[in-house]
Amino acid sequence: MPLSPRCLAAACLSLATASAGAAEGLRLDGIPDEPLWREAQVFDDFRVTSPYTLDPATHPTRALLRSLPEGLAVAIIAHQPRDVPRLKPRAGRDANVDADRVNFSVDFDGDGRLGYNFMVTLGNAIADEVISNESSYNADWDGVWEYAVHEDVDHWSVEMLIPWSVAAMRAADGPTRTIGVNFDRVLASRGERSASGPVSYTRPRYLSEFQRVDVEAYPPRGWLSVVPYVSMQHDLVSGGNDGRAGVDVFWKPSGHFQLSAALNPDFGQVEADDLVVDFEAVEVFFSDKRPFFTENQGVFDLRTPDSGRLVYTRRFGGASDHDGRASDIDVALKLNGSAAGFDYGTMAVLESDHADDLGRAFFVQRLQRELGALSLGWLGTWADRPWLDRRANVQAVDATWRPDPRWLVSGQVLASSIRAPGASQRGTGVWVTAAFSPEARFEHALELVHFGRGLDFNDAGYQRRGSYNALSWSSLWRVTDFDDGDWRRSLTWEIEPLLHRNDSGQRLPPELELSHDLRTRSGASWQGSLVYSWEGYDDLVSRGNGVVVQEARLQSLQQHYERPRVGNWTWRLGGALLQEGNDGYAIQPEATVHWFPRDDLDLRLLASPLWSQDWLLWEEGTLFTSHRRRQMRLDVDLGWYPFTRHELRLKAQWIGIETRDPTAYRIGAGGRLVESGDEVAPFTVNSFGLQLRYRYEFGQQRDLYVVYGRGGQAQALQQRGDYRGLGDLFGDIGELRDAEQVLVKLRWGF
Repeated sequence: MPLSPRCLAAACLSLATASAGAAEGLRLDGIPDEPLWREAQVFDDFRVTSPYTLDPATHPTRALLRSLPEGLAVAIIAHQPRDVPRLKPRAGRDANVDADRVNFSVDFDGDGRLGYNFMVTLGNAIADEVISNESSYNADWDGVWEYAVHEDVDHWSVEMLIPWSVAAMRAADGPTRTIGVNFDRVLASRGERSASGPVSYTRPRYLSEFQRVDVEAYPPRGWLSVVPYVSMQHDLVSGGNDGRAGVDVFWKPSGHFQLSAALNPDFGQVEADDLVVDFEAVEVFFSDKRPFFTENQGVFDLRTPDSGRLVYTRRFGGASDHDGRASDIDVALKLNGSAAGFDYGTMAVLESDHADDLGRAFFVQRLQRELGALSLGWLGTWADRPWLDRRANVQAVDATWRPDPRWLVSGQVLASSIRAPGASQRGTGVWVTAAFSPEARFEHALELVHFGRGLDFNDAGYQRRGSYNALSWSSLWRVTDFDDGDWRRSLTWEIEPLLHRNDSGQRLPPELELSHDLRTRSGASWQGSLVYSWEGYDDLVSRGNGVVVQEARLQSLQQHYERPRVGNWTWRLGGALLQEGNDGYAIQPEATVHWFPRDDLDLRLLASPLWSQDWLLWEEGTLFTSHRRRQMRLDVDLGWYPFTRHELRLKAQWIGIETRDPTAYRIGAGGRLVESGDEVAPFTVNSFGLQLRYRYEFGQQRDLYVVYGRGGQAQALQQRGDYRGLGDLFGDIGELRDAEQVLVKLRWGF
């Protein structure tokens, strides 16, 4: 007799509870009343870290930590009187939710290199993230861990069990191991975050400042997880069907070694990317949710200034070189661990039809070693792209030095070598950043960057540009000594000048940025920035067809006000004023409203219109056009969580653009744009995307998805005398149907 979904879910829950109960008498019910907690380490001096005042927390919080054979047991007890609003909306995993919540962050090796954050909300939602590069959070990773929440009149509490298998870590030298920990709690109605230590992810040093504690070290246990999936997609446009199956395997035979493997990994059709209409010369960056590329990926997360990534996993299985469609991956393999004092990571990815010169192959190797206050590392990537007859090799040596709590110095030396017919090149680069925080009120940072014109790590990474030399300085001043009766709680000012040139000696527009962040005692925030640039050359906008002079201008003036949740509502209002093109202005207001009619239902609406007098676009060669532009962006996010383990989400986005009165320009003497007699026409862009997704969670790594998706984009020239406005474009979204499909996916881990 087949099991009903309810019986199957109950069985999974029973197994999970039995597993948790085996942890030395730990019952994961959210109430830390078991005898084992009597020997736990206690953390109860919570200080306000957002805003960064370091005042005692408004309401006390107490955290407990105990090392067990199964993993780290954590309990956090949050005092919250009955007259303080409790915000506990339900949410999907990793959702950015405005709710009362607690976080436990841990650095298993205690060296400030890699950390993991585990969040639980009062509404029983969770999130987990990898922390690297001191304060870079990556929420793409989904770990396997357990938790429970309990609520009473004046308190609420959380218990967690973080298995030792959740991450690769070095072997302990004796009966104890030193780890770094930080506990924090968010009181949503006041917009206040308090932590067990005086650390904040907004400061230059965060992960390396976690409190170091010694916990019992237990012999490593073997761990194997096999997660197969099957999916069936029906294309409503072509009428075709596409079935897929694959498997992810995660094996940890010891505490300091882990193997991850994937056969035909899923590209993540159940996750919808944000809608983008892009006319810029720089590629848009997208995150990656595929389990293989998120598990134990932190060791490969090596970043550069200008938002660069030496390993960009969306390249693997991304748009193919021969037809631009998403590539299939036959096999992927990853090794993580530590040996002989080194931490290492190895990753290999082989796309389908590589032997037929259609698919690609990628290889990544990473080594790191800690030498007291100095951390040294090396990363190498290799990409084989036979369709283009192109091979790319990138090498990077990185170092981080923390001589004392005030200083953080980091940098890299890079080299790339590309072999391709008629396009072989070599390039080098180097950058260094020195951050200095003499006290809580002040922060300073100096950054020097040199990317040679031949440096190119885009084959396996993400690079915005080469041929770049930059010098920037930033200084931050924080004011927190307001009287108790003052409506202000903290005020932060920051100034950042930037000078940069390309490798040809052409000066790029110098910039000066001023910003402020005001936090009030009610929890509201008012943030703003002003960026002004002086005359210089834009050497990217023409895509290699000559530099263009950019006049001095107001790059942007932004102001945003955000109010914490009051009743069932929270909202954010703001806007930006900027100059585009030659000398025209643009204005872009923005409003976001979030409504919580019930704890299991929420609706978020965003509207952002834009009006521009001088929108400059590259057409081809040295030809540009300037348009008057009207643009509208609308986002709708609806989340409904009718029962435990059930989630229904609607995500819809629309971008409409209509232009008028185009003027043609050519690059003239000295790089200045001059009007030309080229015939140009106004145009419209209409882009729409919708995803309706149902998810049922049977248990850890066991999910059923039913997804409906539809989207399309249309671009058309405007006919003289027959202009189409934004209202007409919005009325046409029903005709945008480049893609429409229904997907059913089952993932069942063992």
